[in-house]
Amino acid sequence: MKSFGERNQFVVGAVGLAIIAAIVLGALNYDKLPFLNQGRDYSAYFAEASGIRDGATVQVSGMRVGSVSGVELDGQRVLVKFKIDGDVRIGDRSEAAVKTKSLLGTKYLEVTPRGDGWQDGVIPLDRTTPAYQLPDALGDLSATISGLNTNQLSDSLRVLSETFADTPPELRIAIEGVSRFSETLNERDAELRGLLGNANKATTVLAERSDQIVALVRNSNALLAELQAQSAALDAISGNISALSRQLQGFIAENDETLKPAIDKLNGVLTILDNRKERLQKSLKLIGDYAMSLGESVSGGPFFKSYVANLLPGQFVQPFVDAAFSDLGLDPNVLLPSERTDPQVGQAGTPAMPVPYPRTGQGGDPRLNLPDAITGNPGDLGCGPPGIPLPGPTGCYPYREPIPAPPPGGPPPGPPALAPPGIASTPTPPGPVFVPAPGEPAPHGAGSGAEPGVR
Repeated sequence: MKSFGERNQFVVGAVGLAIIAAIVLGALNYDKLPFLNQGRDYSAYFAEASGIRDGATVQVSGMRVGSVSGVELDGQRVLVKFKIDGDVRIGDRSEAAVKTKSLLGTKYLEVTPRGDGWQDGVIPLDRTTPAYQLPDALGDLSATISGLNTNQLSDSLRVLSETFADTPPELRIAIEGVSRFSETLNERDAELRGLLGNANKATTVLAERSDQIVALVRNSNALLAELQAQSAALDAISGNISALSRQLQGFIAENDETLKPAIDKLNGVLTILDNRKERLQKSLKLIGDYAMSLGESVSGGPFFKSYVANLLPGQFVQPFVDAAFSDLGLDPNVLLPSERTDPQVGQAGTPAMPVPYPRTGQGGDPRLNLPDAITGNPGDLGCGPPGIPLPGPTGCYPYREPIPAPPPGGPPPGPPALAPPGIASTPTPPGPVFVPAPGEPAPHGAGSGAEPGVR
């Protein structure tokens, strides 16, 4: 056997293209292949289409056996093609009729098998019946009435009534009723014509929208079926709601004494809020304005500084704040160069005042960093070689000699000035007050605060 490389490449390519074309044609016309399609194709001539469409149902004896595959105009006739399952025999004298499936105007093709053998050709026009539609009936009625001379009909009925005037009373009454009926028709002729015309329009719209109406009814049926399928779940939900309502009723009944005061207090709170509704509205408006102003104030920089008044006494908090700023190399009491001129009054900034630092208790020039403000204790070990940043490898700070106290009467934090001779600025502090117990003698040298009469 020769390999593909030794064969004629032209022949191999032609065979491959033929196989591919056969596969494509089979895929596009699979429904026409005899071993895949077991149905048989038929066709019939109709005087009019009667609303039949592609895909309409084909029925035999009320059972669906196929569907309409095409509707086209063939001269003055309409050719309807349809497909029927292969196990249904359609004789050579079979009849076809377009019928209405529902009140909404849905059409289907009814085939009545007759005769022997099989129907090979097209079912002729004399064995087909188009559907008689409601719009056609109303149109025929409108055409018939439009050609009716109502005045002549009224005159004819009046003459007939006069002719039968001498007849028995029963016949006379009947003729008079017919006369009144004709007069009523004559008076209501325009309204009747309008009614029939509107009915014709309504039926035409319903016929055009029959597919949508059928889909709506089908969806409604599906909805009802789903609700019926979920009836158990709906019953369970309603039962749970009923049980919850009973539990709430029991809870309220058992806790009536507790809930009633709480509800009364809640009503009181709501009453207070309602009485102060205008104030609350004003407060909410002011809070909104304050929040907007605060947002505009702090939105121009990466941070802002806030202070909560009376949270802690300032003399307790200030040393720690100063120490924290000093650790960053800043002094909160010294203005920056850009702040040394007060922009409001154009004066020089207020100079820094000496304040006590933590652990030192001394005054003097402000120190620019925290290690310079911290001192050790007498007798501490060395902090390492000079030049090493504090606190050094041993975690200590060097002991700094305290600054000598300034003379009395100098600037703070020195002691106050001495009083002039003969004038005491402060009274002599009294001695301790001793109050002896009953029956206890007063010790020698007890202060003047002892109770008199106690020995």
